[in-house]
Amino acid sequence: MSRLLVLTTRELAVGYRLAGATTVEVNSTAQTQATLEELLDNEDGVIAVHAPYFTALPLPLRRRLDSLRAPLVVALPAGTAAEQVGDRRQRLLELLRQAIGYEITFGDERTAK
Repeated sequence: MSRLLVLTTRELAVGYRLAGATTVEVNSTAQTQATLEELLDNEDGVIAVHAPYFTALPLPLRRRLDSLRAPLVVALPAGTAAEQVGDRRQRLLELLRQAIGYEITFGDERTAK
């Protein structure tokens, strides 16, 4: 059965639970890596990982995650004010590329300066 599973910090986990997502609390990149390794064989939905932990995962593991057909493992925004709008847009485009297999652009996209 497909589902959304969120690996995030204790502080953010409550919000995801209130939204109805299954949540696993992690407190380090090492714990995130160990949890992911356990989940990869049993999950077939989407695993969303707290972005700071996701980006700190070892490159071989990230490459493995990128090559998986299922589950889809994605970085989950950290929710900090420091995230820029352009970064958010790029992240969303990357999620779309991963989900459908190629990048889509819409017409003459222009960014406001």
